[in-house]
Amino acid sequence: MKNFKYLYSYISILAIALVFASCEDEDKARVPELTNGGYVKFVSQPVFEAGGDPTSASFNAVTEDPNGNVTNYELSVRGFFEGAPEDTLAWKSTTTFPFDVSFSGDDMASFFGLADASAFESGDSFEFFATVTIEDGTVYSYIAPACECPTADDEPDPTGGTWNGGNTNTVLLNAAGLLQALNYEVEFSDPN
Repeated sequence: MKNFKYLYSYISILAIALVFASCEDEDKARVPELTNGGYVKFVSQPVFEAGGDPTSASFNAVTEDPNGNVTNYELSVRGFFEGAPEDTLAWKSTTTFPFDVSFSGDDMASFFGLADASAFESGDSFEFFATVTIEDGTVYSYIAPACECPTADDEPDPTGGTWNGGNTNTVLLNAAGLLQALNYEVEFSDPN
């Protein structure tokens, strides 16, 4: 009879736990639903040294959307050469993949309003910055998240502890082998 009381108590506790667990409101789930972010990568590892002679140099690369959720991929470029504008300029964008991001020295000369690629020198470079929008409207950029926050409890907070607005993990931007096409630099230099 004693064993029956214990068995009855365990069954009652289990039944009550199941009733409360089944009443959980799914809209107020404690764990948010995770989805794939906005990520664009190169199809294969490109050579970022386009060639030492800008008049015959070229960068050859194609990007893809491995998550299949990108609705817009926008690339901007900043040139690092004598007389280059200090601003970052809108370069190319697409809504479909694969997307060719290749260029020659003459292509970049034309883009920057120069006569031809002879205006460049070996060592000149171009840095590319991407903004990716996915199906739900979330925008991902080349900026890794960071906070200008105090590092110690007693340190004054000069900035109010604000985030920089970035939402792309530094692992994605810096890890070898991931072939990210969110922030990269191409230089007129000999790859050998």
